[in-house]
Amino acid sequence: MSVLQPLDSVDNKSVRTVRRLLASRNFRERQQQAVVEGLHLLKDVMDAGIPIHLVLYGKRIAQMEAGRSVLARLQMMKTRLLYVTDKVLDTLSAVETHQGILAVVELPQGARDWLLPAGVPPFIVIAYQIQDPGNLGTLIRSAQAAGAHLFGVSKGTVDVYNSKTIRAAAGNLFKIPIMSLNDNWIHELRQRQINLVSTIVSGGKHYADFDWSRSFALILGNEGSGLPPELTQVAEDISIPMVPTAQSLNVAMAGSVLAFHAMLIRTQKGIPLVPPVML
Repeated sequence: MSVLQPLDSVDNKSVRTVRRLLASRNFRERQQQAVVEGLHLLKDVMDAGIPIHLVLYGKRIAQMEAGRSVLARLQMMKTRLLYVTDKVLDTLSAVETHQGILAVVELPQGARDWLLPAGVPPFIVIAYQIQDPGNLGTLIRSAQAAGAHLFGVSKGTVDVYNSKTIRAAAGNLFKIPIMSLNDNWIHELRQRQINLVSTIVSGGKHYADFDWSRSFALILGNEGSGLPPELTQVAEDISIPMVPTAQSLNVAMAGSVLAFHAMLIRTQKGIPLVPPVML
């Protein structure tokens, strides 16, 4: 009986493609593909029905019962599987110790319009020119967990499908609509009578004094420069009070505090947690 031998070449065409997808935003956008790493993320992709084009796996996964179960499920889906050595996975992994499996997946179709559930005030979170992929991923994770209906990404924001963003979002990229915002997004939201809420370090209304039971779009700004005046002038400024010795909160932390406070208030006022409208 023949024994399956793992691929050991980093010059293999499929391996090179994975490397380019990991390294280049332009290549990801051209191919409409991204790379996810780890068994849990791959299961989230499968559960979301996202097409999977290729899976690279190593002996660690093949020796795990949970890994074998996922591989069998992928075989039933007729997914292309490539058995590779740890050396190959080491060259591709974004973490210090690889998890034994990576997958090339189709990019989810982003929301083309303000797809919002009927019957409840919209709960939107917007990332404005956020640069750190870990911050962006954490915000997506928190927004989804707190019951947001849509996550908007402005121009100038780090790529949503950067491997660090995907890892920080922990699978939640596939559970909430992600919308790439055009130049008219502020006007479009105001036309829909959705309240714009801008977050500033100090001088804004105490966040507990804002009525989170209304429709709103919570806008979180760039880590260094925050939000521009032309945006804060048309939005309601809110701040999170801190002790005098504190200067500011990390944007992902601030966004998480506000999103979960909004969830608390909406729950107390009887607003149901309605799942987002997925494409």
